[in-house]
Parts: sequence; structure tokens; C-alpha cells
Amino acid sequence: MNLNTLIEPIIAGLPADRRQIMEGVVGEFALGDTQRLLLALVAAASKRERQLIRILLRDMEVKEEQDRIERENQ
Repeated sequence: MNLNTLIEPIIAGLPADRRQIMEGVVGEFALGDTQRLLLALVAAASKRERQLIRILLRDMEVKEEQDRIERENQ
């Protein structure tokens, strides 16, 4: 599947300020299509949706840290 067919309409629908922020991040890093799609989805997300993303990321990081500590203690 060509991810650009998913990415471009999302980017086109972004407000100018969010598009500019996203383009800055894309320009700073060498990103693949999957990463660009994820950034576009986050940029298009509402405040509540971004809050849920932050909760998910935090919980994942806590789990990774717990796993790391568990491995060290074995």
C-alpha cells in the first residue's frame, strides 16, 4: 500500500500552523512514510486525542522501564 495516498489528504486538511510544525519535524529528521503518517495523524488529532496519545506513550514507557528493571534483577 502506498502510504502517501493516506498521508497527503491528512496533511492537506491540517491548519496552516500544524502543517508548518509537522513540516519542521519532517525536515529535521529523515523520516519514512510510516513515521510521516503517524506525525500527520497526531497533527490532525484533537486536544483530547493528543491527550490520549500522551497517556498511551507514558504507559508504554512505564511498562518498558518495568521490563528493563525485571531483566536486570534476573
